[in-house]
Amino acid sequence: MEELENILRSNRMSTRPEFYSGRGATLTDLDGQILEGIYQGINLEFGEKAAKGFVSMVSGIKVISATCFLQELYKLFYSNWEYSSDKDELGIAVGKNEDGEFDLASGMMGIADSIFSDCRDDTQSIKNWFLMGHGVQPKEMYDNQGFTVYYRY
Repeated sequence: MEELENILRSNRMSTRPEFYSGRGATLTDLDGQILEGIYQGINLEFGEKAAKGFVSMVSGIKVISATCFLQELYKLFYSNWEYSSDKDELGIAVGKNEDGEFDLASGMMGIADSIFSDCRDDTQSIKNWFLMGHGVQPKEMYDNQGFTVYYRY
């Protein structure tokens, strides 16, 4: 797990899903360049099977908030890099304190943020460039306003 966390850190990401909790899928948290860096790190550290599982995971996530992404990535790691798209994570995470107990105050803040925020969803902008670079045709090619989302970061 330490190797995976190092890959995340070297690509400008926190390793804690709760850090991003309730913020929606935003390009300020995650983008195609970060996905590509993580892919390259996984391929180098864990091999081609793991990297292919990562591409399948990115393709399968419906709303790729950073919280959901990290939760799915950790599930992928613990399932021997075999992606199962049976259900997406919710995109809300609650951290634990030094005693191993859930930090309810920060958990409630994450839930409140997700309820009262604009629930931004830049999913297609986040993942389309990455997926096309790995031979996967994205399911949707337009954002919420009908603009094509072929971004190269």
